Amino acid sequence: METNLSLFNQINSLSYWFLLESNYKSSVILDAEKDTYFVTIKKGSKPLYTHIINHFSKKNKNFLKFELIAVVNSLLHIKETVTQRQMSA
Repeated sequence: METNLSLFNQINSLSYWFLLESNYKSSVILDAEKDTYFVTIKKGSKPLYTHIINHFSKKNKNFLKFELIAVVNSLLHIKETVTQRQMSA
């Protein structure tokens, strides 16, 4: 679980970075009632990235770790692209 907590922190930090350092909107929602974890990045009203983990609390811990790593990698790739565009503008 410690690894997953670290991954959650990375996702939250990246989401915060998008809000502060770019014109992208981001949100991370853990919905206990629906047992889902939802991450989205939008530019204006257009979604650029969304990922939902259903049955969040019932996921195998290794599979959950794999999914969270995929989310982190996707967000890092988007951040890198945004940073490169900002530097070339």
